[in-house]
Amino acid sequence: MDLLPCRHAAYAGSSRMCAHLIGTEDEEHVRLLTGHGLDSDLCCRACDRAAQSGERIDLVVACEGCVARVTDADWSILGWRGTPGIVERLEPLDATIFETSLPAPVIDLAPIAGQPDPVWLLLAEDGRIGRFHAELRTWEVLARSTVPDEPDHEPWMGHSLRRQLHASAGGRYAAVVNDFGRYGQVLDLVTGSVTLALDGGGYHADTVPFSVAFVEHGGQTMVIHRTEWNRLDVSDAATGRMTTPRQPTAYGKGEPRPEHYLDYFHGRLYVSPGGHRIADDGWVWSPVGIPTVWDLSAWLDDNVWESEDGPSRHRLCQRAYHWNQPMCWLDDERVVVSGIGGDDEAMLAGVRILNAATGTELTSFAGPTGELFADTARLYAAAPAGLEVWDPITGHRTGTIPAFAPTRHHVGAGELATVDFGVLRRWRMRST
Repeated sequence: MDLLPCRHAAYAGSSRMCAHLIGTEDEEHVRLLTGHGLDSDLCCRACDRAAQSGERIDLVVACEGCVARVTDADWSILGWRGTPGIVERLEPLDATIFETSLPAPVIDLAPIAGQPDPVWLLLAEDGRIGRFHAELRTWEVLARSTVPDEPDHEPWMGHSLRRQLHASAGGRYAAVVNDFGRYGQVLDLVTGSVTLALDGGGYHADTVPFSVAFVEHGGQTMVIHRTEWNRLDVSDAATGRMTTPRQPTAYGKGEPRPEHYLDYFHGRLYVSPGGHRIADDGWVWSPVGIPTVWDLSAWLDDNVWESEDGPSRHRLCQRAYHWNQPMCWLDDERVVVSGIGGDDEAMLAGVRILNAATGTELTSFAGPTGELFADTARLYAAAPAGLEVWDPITGHRTGTIPAFAPTRHHVGAGELATVDFGVLRRWRMRST
């Protein structure tokens, strides 16, 4: 076998490289997209500047090992040049949008996911929580939230304080929280009473949505909620009783560091479709967004420290200054994160699909942007121009619905929905 320009007798890698990246320890590089998917060549900062000035740069073939040395770390990408290849395979798509006027001014809505009908909880501006059947147009007020107001300080990175509504699968319980704040409530919608006052702590609470999610476990509805910046707990939604008591997870100056200390700011939580795993879109200093995932049964049944350092907890990726980004589950084994790259200033629009059990990447492709949703066969991205439908296996875009950017997914009814100027707009996903 002849020597390649990198001076190795090996198989050629998938990318060409500028000579300055060969034989050095420097891994930082710019990716020069070829227009075929995510295929790209690689060059150093100096060559990138030269190319931007109109100069021709020389790219040579390098071996698989040399290419992997440069491309294996997300943080090594300095930027992208050119345009990725986006392929289409259009499929029949019913783009009918159903529109229904809402019975009250609405701040937020949440699906009652366990219902096969399009039944939603609505949070009105005055704090009322009601059940709304989108087809029958029935509206029943069930409770009123009294979450404390919080001073709306200067929004961090544009994230203003906002009220968010969450619903349990069966619709009996709701949580109203201050995203990018510290307070919230869990309410029993049968009795109208508050079962649990939530306090996520005030330390940099303005950097993340309030961490809260409902799960069904052991025949009970449980609520996962942040109790400190670096701690999640689980409580019985009916009684507010905490089921994850453990020693402190924080410490002060001069105090010993706890054994299971977690240096991690918990963010938005995503429960997998079968309720087996949970993903957490949080961050660590300096700051770096690091979405993580762990096994819920291991946490709730076996190891109270699973959310801190349990064996099922995995980092999915890390991106400087990049969190509060769209994520979703394809199924209980695969999780999707938006953005390809390791820094918010060098992020390519697209998605990465990762194995939740190992944290390893399965595939990635350019194109999807905006809020993400999925059923068993397709990935849906609420792009600014409208909804896009993607095949998560092949990376093909299979359809679009202009001027429809959903914000919520009703799993039971198989619908995506959003509220526009007092109107609930719904689209029925493909049957599976």
